[in-house]
Amino acid sequence: MIEEEFIIMEKKADAVVKTEEVKTTAEEGKDTVLAAEEAAPAKPRAKRGPKPGPRTGKKADKAELKPGVVLQFQGSETTVEEAVEKIKSQFVSEGHRVSTIKDLQVYLKPEESAAYYVINQKFAGRIDLF
Repeated sequence: MIEEEFIIMEKKADAVVKTEEVKTTAEEGKDTVLAAEEAAPAKPRAKRGPKPGPRTGKKADKAELKPGVVLQFQGSETTVEEAVEKIKSQFVSEGHRVSTIKDLQVYLKPEESAAYYVINQKFAGRIDLF
């Protein structure tokens, strides 16, 4: 009895895959499918980097533009950052903690040389700008 084995191979996505193994018997002339096995695992595709163009997502949100604002009035000047620091120090001197500030609204009134503020929609106050 003469037995012959044939392996049917297919090429898919740069990987050779053994689809089925056929065993033929000379006397019977019948084909028998033994098993479908992979000869070599398919290679995973290499990941590409991000596409060029405008960035979107979390990284773009972190890089927001924060302009420096200088307020000048009748020969005096101050920055918004200085006003915010004065507001924080006054809030702490009143017995509060800086970590409790969740919302801060500042109203600048240069004609009065003052800034009014509201913290967390509860606490209001006034500081001198110049």
